[in-house]
Amino acid sequence: MEFLVRQAIRRYLKRHYRREMRSIIARAERIRPKLAKRAPYIGGKKNALANNLDMFILFLSYYEASGHRMAGDAIDEIIDDIYRHLRFLDIFMDINRRPFLILLRNCLYKSYLRYAEKVRQKQSKGEWLASWGMSVDPDKTDEGFAFTLIGCPIAEYGKKYGYTELIPHMCALDHAYAKLLHAKLIRTHTVALGADSCDYWYVPDKSRTARNFKGKIV
Repeated sequence: MEFLVRQAIRRYLKRHYRREMRSIIARAERIRPKLAKRAPYIGGKKNALANNLDMFILFLSYYEASGHRMAGDAIDEIIDDIYRHLRFLDIFMDINRRPFLILLRNCLYKSYLRYAEKVRQKQSKGEWLASWGMSVDPDKTDEGFAFTLIGCPIAEYGKKYGYTELIPHMCALDHAYAKLLHAKLIRTHTVALGADSCDYWYVPDKSRTARNFKGKIV
């Protein structure tokens, strides 16, 4: 994923800061390790979700390297660019097709349950305390797939070091992922907006639930 993000950032720089591109990249490479040192240790490659925090820090390094010009709008544009370059996948990944949904859900839930158990074990030993907790399919729904992430090191990092306004733009990546699956993400609260968890419910975008849901989606 980092490779895809880096390529999208480079395309963004070519569109908007072609003359400064090399200097911005060089500054970002110098800044990123300093930002990473501030982050809590949540397992690195042993943690399946740690890459999300790494991606946020990558965006922050360019935010700082560009003199805060690559802010929320830049993150939105970069995420849209990643979606466009992956859009061919939506030919194969469509949760409106029931067999695909069942296969995907079974695979995801197995992975999520392993992650949740690993985090519980680590945190019982006083490790990975800042990582996301996870509840899988909390409402036992058969429509789409659902989970809840408890706590958020991205939100905590952003709040602690003054990047609060950028966090919701990072959260928008989840909605781009939904589009690749022909899904709608119904999410009513996030840690970034003051809750203690983020709820995720991906439903087929042609479903009655997707069409009729009237609540606020974040």
